[in-house]
Amino acid sequence: MEVLLVLRKILSMFLIIFVGAFAYKIKWFDKETEKHLTTLMINIACPCIVFYSMVTQERTGVMVGKATQSLVMMTAVLLGTSLISIFVVKLLKAPRIDRGIYRLMIPFTNCGFMGYPLAYAVFGDEGLFLAIIANMAFNIVIFSVGALLLIYDMEEKGSVKETIKKIFSIPLVSCTMGLFMFFLGVKFPPLVVDTLKYVGDMTAPLAMLVVGIQLCQSSVSRIVKNRRLLIMTVIRLVAVPGLLFATLWWVPVDPLVFCVVVFAMCMPAAAYISVLAVRYKSNTLLAAEGIFLSTMFSLITIPIFGMILNAYLLHIG
Repeated sequence: MEVLLVLRKILSMFLIIFVGAFAYKIKWFDKETEKHLTTLMINIACPCIVFYSMVTQERTGVMVGKATQSLVMMTAVLLGTSLISIFVVKLLKAPRIDRGIYRLMIPFTNCGFMGYPLAYAVFGDEGLFLAIIANMAFNIVIFSVGALLLIYDMEEKGSVKETIKKIFSIPLVSCTMGLFMFFLGVKFPPLVVDTLKYVGDMTAPLAMLVVGIQLCQSSVSRIVKNRRLLIMTVIRLVAVPGLLFATLWWVPVDPLVFCVVVFAMCMPAAAYISVLAVRYKSNTLLAAEGIFLSTMFSLITIPIFGMILNAYLLHIG
């Protein structure tokens, strides 16, 4: 495992965040920019990266089997940790406006932008492919169950129809379509594939720029004094992946699938949390603070878990 590569990828997150913060400070960005960047990322860039990932994967019997295992296991893990997050946040007794953000921090990680290159560094080409499949499950769950976790106890109550309308989104539709494309073996012409890649590559930088804009409204002292946020960061980076590794090793899936899914859950809080906070008018400042703090401490935890999982694969191999 290339520890320096892992650290470099995490540090790149900070640099993009600081670019967004700097642009906001010198008045190049404003609150309207935040909304426009969010719309661009959710409605255009995100669907493009999803379609690109699915139409460029090779379909073999073995890989389809492993992809199915990865998809099912990641979905089960996300749903299970989402359920756990409800009870954990109740114990924290957080203010109503903060509860949704804290709930999202437990199950949802930055397993795309950070997860892809780190999975490649730790597990190679096959690990990268399985990480992409796991991220498909992540996208579907965060834009459906995640949105529901964020809004279900907000003060403004709506009907079932209105709730469904709120969680129905372009990324959710595109992720569902992307899975069908992979399993049906759909392919696009090279020109279309290149276009999807170029536009899709904007997804992660756009999300980090939004985080940078939001962080300008906070301060380091405010972040480190937030006891609940510190607790949630420890749960996100240590408790969740540690518990998964300790309890899921017996599940009858390919060992590499198991390691890739656990590794995906080692990542810091998802950048999408900030984006969803903007969209559903939740606490955007807390979302940015959680992403920043968990990303900072992941410099320590991700290399440790990466080495543990690598050693596990070598042991059982």
